[in-house]
Amino acid sequence: MSGPIKLGIIGCGIAARDLHYPALQKLKDKFEITVVCNHTEPKARDFAELVGNIPYVLDYHELLQRDDVEAVDIILPIDLNFQATKDALEAGKHVMLEKPIAANLDEADEMLAFPEKYPLVMMVAENFRYRPTFRRVKDLLSAKVIGEVYSVFWNVFYHVDRSNKYAMTEWRINHKYPGGFITDGGVHNIAALRFLFGDFEGGHAFVKSINREIGEQDTFSLQFRTKSGVDGVFSDFFSANGYSENRMIIFASEGSIIVSDNSISILRQGKKTQLETVDDDGGYYDEFVDFYHAVRNGQRVIATFQESHRDLEIIIQALEAAERKVRVRF
Repeated sequence: MSGPIKLGIIGCGIAARDLHYPALQKLKDKFEITVVCNHTEPKARDFAELVGNIPYVLDYHELLQRDDVEAVDIILPIDLNFQATKDALEAGKHVMLEKPIAANLDEADEMLAFPEKYPLVMMVAENFRYRPTFRRVKDLLSAKVIGEVYSVFWNVFYHVDRSNKYAMTEWRINHKYPGGFITDGGVHNIAALRFLFGDFEGGHAFVKSINREIGEQDTFSLQFRTKSGVDGVFSDFFSANGYSENRMIIFASEGSIIVSDNSISILRQGKKTQLETVDDDGGYYDEFVDFYHAVRNGQRVIATFQESHRDLEIIIQALEAAERKVRVRF
């Protein structure tokens, strides 16, 4: 089959409107949104109007039975990911699924068998694996621009309260998955760290709850070592008061790299700082392009279920070890 993929969107919330749809607008030669679904009618109707006055339904099972849907973009509360993905694959639809892959490791483990069970394309929309900024950093590291990497520190400090659009989402506050914002957001960072430095070996973590209004846990730090010997610390705070930061610092034998949003600074002793600014939409455009080529051309996707399972596994195992105050071995 050729031409644009006929796409059904399941879930019409923040991620659909603010993250996925802007990318799809730029890819009209590759995707045609044919129907959308949300369990509440006002949200379904408004999103259907936004994307071109197309049909909408309130039950995704109805969407899955339509002949004008080849593939689905599942953008639901995390605890619904497993069943919605299984239903879509059984209906013969290719699947793009918002991260994390599942609400717990039992469901994620079962989803590892889906690629062999169903002859369809399935991927997790882990946009950090597609972000141009991290791809550029990967190229710099592969070229040994700063020598051999030995350590990385990534601080993600935000202040989130009930005025935040994500914190106003009930399923995020009363979450049915471990870790709350730590898991929901942290899988992004784990994916990027693994993309840049390889798989994790072990480490120590701590977890705290500072503001119960935004979920069970909101403060997390993981000291880790990768299998390639890179030591690092990833800190993810969602209740930081008076200070915010999202900065990765990479230390290597001949220099350092600082990554802040889409800015990359290359620092070497006695040399002028080299600054690069990357055109970075968050990776959403490239992840849809990857999905398109997998469906139309049979290419293997980058953000596989296996990779996303590992991202979730690391977060959950670290959270469990932090609660027990023991070292974690991944």
